[in-house]
Amino acid sequence: MNIGDRIKRVRKYLDLTQREFGERIGLKGNTIAQYELGRNNPVDSALSLMIREYNINEEWLRTGEGEMFKAAPTDVLDQLASEYNLSNASYIVVEKFVNLKPEKRNELIEFFLEVSKAIIESDADPNAPAVPDSFVPGFSEDTLIQAFGSVPKTPEELEKKFPPVDSDGGQGKTG
Repeated sequence: MNIGDRIKRVRKYLDLTQREFGERIGLKGNTIAQYELGRNNPVDSALSLMIREYNINEEWLRTGEGEMFKAAPTDVLDQLASEYNLSNASYIVVEKFVNLKPEKRNELIEFFLEVSKAIIESDADPNAPAVPDSFVPGFSEDTLIQAFGSVPKTPEELEKKFPPVDSDGGQGKTG
């Protein structure tokens, strides 16, 4: 199977005409037909467009080796989660991070570098609690976590836990 056959196989799998397949990557249907017939070989830029637009595995497209399509992002994340025993929260952090635009990822990394630098430059023990237990009698990080663990997360939960109070005694008066 040559590269033209593989392009045709992807196009057929996606149930697209040559014109539809080409339009999505800025090429004419006739150009796709020439590739599929083996009359012309696609240039690297055309292959790159196909790979990006249709999530094609580059190795498969060029050589026929491997799977036709790249693994879906969730498949890759699921594999990471399994391999590194990620919690649900960790999984969400990784997913949100990789879905950020590259410039936002860089801003986030810069932020963490600034925070790290500030911690290193401070004289305080980085493992010491922010608020010492002795600051407020009976107060600790554990009590803080327990207190906030029961905070309603939606307005509906808040109203269920703390129903609105009828302040006018049912008289329908305001003020």
